[in-house]
Amino acid sequence: MKAARITGAARGIGLATTDILCAQGWHVVMVDRDAEELMARASECHAVTAAVHDISDPGQVDKMIAVTLAGRGQIDALVNNAGVADFGPIEQTSFARWRGVMVTNLDGAFLCTQAAHTPLKASRRELVNIASISGLRATTL
Repeated sequence: MKAARITGAARGIGLATTDILCAQGWHVVMVDRDAEELMARASECHAVTAAVHDISDPGQVDKMIAVTLAGRGQIDALVNNAGVADFGPIEQTSFARWRGVMVTNLDGAFLCTQAAHTPLKASRRELVNIASISGLRATTL
């Protein structure tokens, strides 16, 4: 059975991707920092493992990879989907708020890809990065 790890899997695109891969016979490690929502959604599919981790924390990312490999022996796909949004006028956006978005949306994808590089290379499988529509068009100020 192929094993995938999906970040931001408790809702939206991550949850939909989980549903699709489960229907195709994959085992999915659903990763999210929202433990309550993650556990509720993970109970809906028998071929998943719920893993509460914050992908903006390098130590948690390393642990997430180790747990995945210990349980499944391989990673066939990594879907970097986790993301947060913090909307507001630029003049009211502190640097700390800005970093809160970047540490998850960019640093998290980097950390997960870096940590999963060796097992993905060994399995010769897939890496998918999901981005926001905000990458294509600006939101209102």
